[in-house]
Amino acid sequence: MADKSFDLLSMGRSSIDLYSNDIGAPFTEITSFGAFVGGCPTNVSVGTRRLGLRSVLLSGLGDDLVGDFLFQFLEKEGVETRFMPRKRDFAPVRSFLELSLPTGSSGLLPPGLCRY
Repeated sequence: MADKSFDLLSMGRSSIDLYSNDIGAPFTEITSFGAFVGGCPTNVSVGTRRLGLRSVLLSGLGDDLVGDFLFQFLEKEGVETRFMPRKRDFAPVRSFLELSLPTGSSGLLPPGLCRY
């Protein structure tokens, strides 16, 4: 039986999620955001890698600072990134989220910032 190279292959989008640091503030009054890596397949790849599986992610990234942020995070986490092409003029997905208490969170995805 041949040795398998990976335990898990995830395919799909990678994004940068910007969460408000001003919990409970209306969106127009937010003063700063924290940046986190997002996208379901990306989160699955990172989570399974942290559990000890050999994870690979197939996802396109922009050739820009957001792409650098995502790529460096994934490499640091040990997710295999060799199948992640960097594309010029590729608009990354950016999710802006405000935390509204006590009802939970509401997500805002500005139009024109994502391309599939």
